Amino acid sequence: MFRRLFCIVFIVFIAIPVFASENTGTVSGKVKVLRARRSANVVVYLQDVPGTFKPSEKHSKMDQRNLIFIPHVLPVLVGTTVDFPNSDTVNHNVLSTSKTKKFNLGTYSKAMVKQVTFDKKGVVALLCNVHTEMSAYVVVLPNPYFARTDNDGRFTIANIPPGQYTLEAWHEDRRPYRQTVTIEAGKTTEITIELSR
Repeated sequence: MFRRLFCIVFIVFIAIPVFASENTGTVSGKVKVLRARRSANVVVYLQDVPGTFKPSEKHSKMDQRNLIFIPHVLPVLVGTTVDFPNSDTVNHNVLSTSKTKKFNLGTYSKAMVKQVTFDKKGVVALLCNVHTEMSAYVVVLPNPYFARTDNDGRFTIANIPPGQYTLEAWHEDRRPYRQTVTIEAGKTTEITIELSR
C-alpha cells in the first residue's frame, strides 16, 4: 500500500512541470539598446496578467562590492524583501528619494546586512551618499512575468498563461517600449526590441 501511494505521489509530482509547460507559453527575444556598448540591464515584463502573486519568502539581494551595486538593476515582485549586504571594507549607505519607496539605511560597515521591503510597484533609484558615483535601480513589478536582459540583450519569460498582454521594456536612460503580444499554450513568441533615447 505504501509503495503504491509513493508511486502515485511521485507520478503526480513529475507530471506537474509537463502539464504546466503544455498549458502555458513563453516569450523570448533580444533587446538592442541603440548607441550602447551592451544591452544588459533592460527589464522586460508583462502587464495585465490576472491573478494574485505572492513574493517568495527567500529574499532578493543587492550587494555592494568594489564600490558598485551588484546587480545594477534588480527586478522584483511587489512585496519582495531585498537584502543590502556590504561586502566592501569601507562603509556604505543605501538610500532612495524615489516616490515609489523613500528610505535611508544609514551608514554601515563590512559584513552588515540591512533590508527593505518594496511594497509598491514602480522604479526605485538607489544611491550611496558616501560614494556619489554608486547608483542602481530596483524595478518593482505587479507580477512575476519579467526578465532582465543579459549582456547580449537576450531574455526569456516562461510559464505565461495564454492570452494577449502588453509587453513593456524599461532601461534607465532610454525611452520606454511597449507592444502587444499574444501568448499561446505550448508555443514561444519571439520578438525583437530596439530602445532609443
